[in-house]
Amino acid sequence: MKLSVRHFFNFIFFVILSGISPALAFKLDPISRVFEPAGVGATQSYKIINDTSEKIAVEVSMVERKISIDGQETTEKADGDFLIYPSQIILPPQGVQSVRVTWLGNPNPEKELTYRLVAEQLAVNLKDPKQSQLETTTGGIKVMFRYMGSVYIRPKNAQSKVLLNGITHEKGKEGNDLLVITFDNQGTRRAVLSELNLNLTSEKGTQLTLKPEHLQGVNNGVILAGNQRRFSIPWPKQLPVGKVTGTFTFKDVQ
Repeated sequence: MKLSVRHFFNFIFFVILSGISPALAFKLDPISRVFEPAGVGATQSYKIINDTSEKIAVEVSMVERKISIDGQETTEKADGDFLIYPSQIILPPQGVQSVRVTWLGNPNPEKELTYRLVAEQLAVNLKDPKQSQLETTTGGIKVMFRYMGSVYIRPKNAQSKVLLNGITHEKGKEGNDLLVITFDNQGTRRAVLSELNLNLTSEKGTQLTLKPEHLQGVNNGVILAGNQRRFSIPWPKQLPVGKVTGTFTFKDVQ
């Protein structure tokens, strides 16, 4: 599965709809959790809330999350790293179900590990079990609604450490000039580039500060621990095209 993570906050979630209104769907609370790799904090609770007037079926699973240098997110099944109870739920109208999730993986990771909790509403006909069985055997159960919550397995004293690897000039597909910025998170916790300010200096001494509103797609970017991220934005008109150096500041969001 690939997802774009531009404009990404640590609390963001993904909602995938298929012929269903958000007003008729369930809720997952909270959407983001930090787990400790061992001890009491290795178990966390979630709530699945049915806001509808009908019974719904929900399945909960876990996937490992990775983000490429260009911001493409990929996931792989990781149910073996967690114990989820219950993982399959039938919720009555307006019902609430608590779900306990326990980390079973490495109790001493060197850096923060990143996962997603996936909660899916399934198109199961709870009024007619025979019809549900037919749907299952003829092509699988259709997913009607999906939440993907953020899960972080964070060792004690984990910190981000973001460096500016480089600023370069590239040509876009249409021949336009692009400013390409590469960051490197050498820390042990993910970084979120919130309230990012980028101070640029051209080879001839022209100086320019790009504020968050000028850094669409870069501001609030997520860089996982030990990862690099590369961002491209239109070359600023006030800055001569050529060699550029820079510094940056940001407010890291935990």
